[in-house]
Amino acid sequence: MDATHLHLLTNHIPILGSLFGFLLLLTGMLMKNRTVEIVALATILLSAVFTLPTYFSGEEAEHVIEKIQGISEFQLEEHEEHAELSLWMMMVSGILALMALVSYFYAKHLTRITRIATLIVTAIAFATLVPLALHGGKIVHSELRSGDAPSVEAQADHEDHDD
Repeated sequence: MDATHLHLLTNHIPILGSLFGFLLLLTGMLMKNRTVEIVALATILLSAVFTLPTYFSGEEAEHVIEKIQGISEFQLEEHEEHAELSLWMMMVSGILALMALVSYFYAKHLTRITRIATLIVTAIAFATLVPLALHGGKIVHSELRSGDAPSVEAQADHEDHDD
């Protein structure tokens, strides 16, 4: 298995895992169910862990697919720009989830604040993953790009800002 396959296999885990973990944590908090909260926090932590191979396999995957005819270089660059923010947000979310899990056993007085912080940051992390996934899908799937492709001038302007 190469980096491209690894990227394709893992890229949905942070997206779906963060959404599922957020909804599960919110449900657990509303129901005041510790077991549901712990499962939710573990889900968020696992989603954050899977963000790492997804992110680091992306660079190699880019080098493989950028040579393929019909690949949108603009969407590839947009996807790459969103990836770093999403990585950091997922890492913060995962660290907070780990802190919340640890607080259940060693620092009960911090459990409430770490759960709330995890819930908020996970929602923000998920919000950063949505445009990342949209641009990722548009890299290869030209049918998703219809009417969305920037003009030649917009692409040139985008490249000028990167320098």
